[in-house]
Amino acid sequence: MTKIIWPVLSFLVAAGIFFSSSLSGEVSGYASMAIAQIVRDILPLEDASLSLFNFIVRKTAHFVVFFVLAFCVAHSLKFHVHRLRFLLLWAWGIASVYGVLDEIHQYFIPGRVMDVNDMIINSVGAFAGAALVVWYVKSFKKLRRL
Repeated sequence: MTKIIWPVLSFLVAAGIFFSSSLSGEVSGYASMAIAQIVRDILPLEDASLSLFNFIVRKTAHFVVFFVLAFCVAHSLKFHVHRLRFLLLWAWGIASVYGVLDEIHQYFIPGRVMDVNDMIINSVGAFAGAALVVWYVKSFKKLRRL
């Protein structure tokens, strides 16, 4: 059952990324500003702080989404790739390539841009997600031997 759940989750996360990247710049900006506005209602932020916080929210979202994608991909691959370094490289590579393709996709969406910095953030998040799974698998194997 687990061998089916992780690939399905990977697909759903990738589909969610594609959907959110398909939103126009206006809609995407409105959504992130709505999150920033909620925080502004809770915390006393100045206008400059609100725009900085909105920037941080957007970049953090890139990291987190590709962390989750690589996490799911790594769990999908752990049943097929038995060398941990290859598991890390494959999961990181798949999620990172998807991150690059996502940024290229955004280039064609009105009001959106392709940003190399976002590609880097996507890749760093993907590496962290894949590395967490590799660490877990490595630790679990050590515990089973004891």
